[in-house]
Amino acid sequence: NYNECLHCPGIHPELCDMVPVYAKGVMAANEAPGWSPEAPPAPVLKDGARSWTMTGAPCGPEFPALTQQERANGFNFVTLYPTMFVVAHVDYVRAVSLTPLSAGRTRLVAEWLFTPETLAQPGFDAEGVAAFATLVLKQDAEACEMNQRGLASDRYRCGRLMPQEFDIARFHDWVRSQLADAPGETG
Repeated sequence: NYNECLHCPGIHPELCDMVPVYAKGVMAANEAPGWSPEAPPAPVLKDGARSWTMTGAPCGPEFPALTQQERANGFNFVTLYPTMFVVAHVDYVRAVSLTPLSAGRTRLVAEWLFTPETLAQPGFDAEGVAAFATLVLKQDAEACEMNQRGLASDRYRCGRLMPQEFDIARFHDWVRSQLADAPGETG
């Protein structure tokens, strides 16, 4: 569910508070109903927040080479198909990898990367920094487990993707292209 935010309003109250556009069930302001290209860019993080920490405060020095726009954005996600995403905040980087173990089980590993200056701060609390994303990951895990129970139900019927799930459609297209290119496949 990393590739959509339809679930965010009901599953992630803290994340929706930190990134207000997520409360609309979309991933970015330009996906929200009523958005106009002429509209001035809205702040991505809530007022006063600079990073994804429980307080919104950076955990250490911000990366010096960031542009003002990158600082205003607060974070940047990069997806590495098929099983990893990396998110850079203004003060740290987080990498999350997912490894399928079976049709219904997945191993998730999240790693936080900090600058030496941040790590050297007196009283630096890595667990405190990780608490926000850990909460979001836990909420996602509970939602995924609920979804897996639904998929295993005798009453399950495949549905269609919603327009807001365009990144999931891209992933499906990527999987199909990989299968078509696999040795021994006839397309």
